[in-house]
Amino acid sequence: MMISPQELTEELNGSWSSYVLPELRDFVTVSLGLYERECRDESKFTDYSFIVFPMAKAYEGFLKQYFLDLGLISESTYFSRRFRIGRALNPDVHENQRDQWWLYDDVVHQCGVATAQSLWNTWLESRNRIFHFFPNKHQSVSLVQAGQHLATIADSMRRAVTCQAGQLGVSA
Repeated sequence: MMISPQELTEELNGSWSSYVLPELRDFVTVSLGLYERECRDESKFTDYSFIVFPMAKAYEGFLKQYFLDLGLISESTYFSRRFRIGRALNPDVHENQRDQWWLYDDVVHQCGVATAQSLWNTWLESRNRIFHFFPNKHQSVSLVQAGQHLATIADSMRRAVTCQAGQLGVSA
């Protein structure tokens, strides 16, 4: 089902969105603008991944800030070029490879399995599978799918902020 640009705008401008850093909001705005334009113009591209890219970049920055704010990573880790969100959130990291940068269990402890799984699934489906090429797998993203990815990312960020607000005793 196609998500309307208006519905997406409302979701992205929810009260939780003020948590998103200003420099990341620009990426969200670009994705939303591209989505609105493509819905209006009805272009016939074979792949609309380009709509999701800026939002996925915003999601990565959001997660780093979120982990910092929850005290799961240090400021030096936040700025580190070695810290990898995909590894940190991957619930399938082998036990002997879990180190101080593996955060999945920490997110579960602070926010519950549903939030941790949402953050991971969103990373996997709406970031990794959008950015990377996998041989022998159909990789094109339709306009409908692009809108769904944007909504999925927004929903995961809302869940995370709702959890954080609960941790801090404030409303999101």
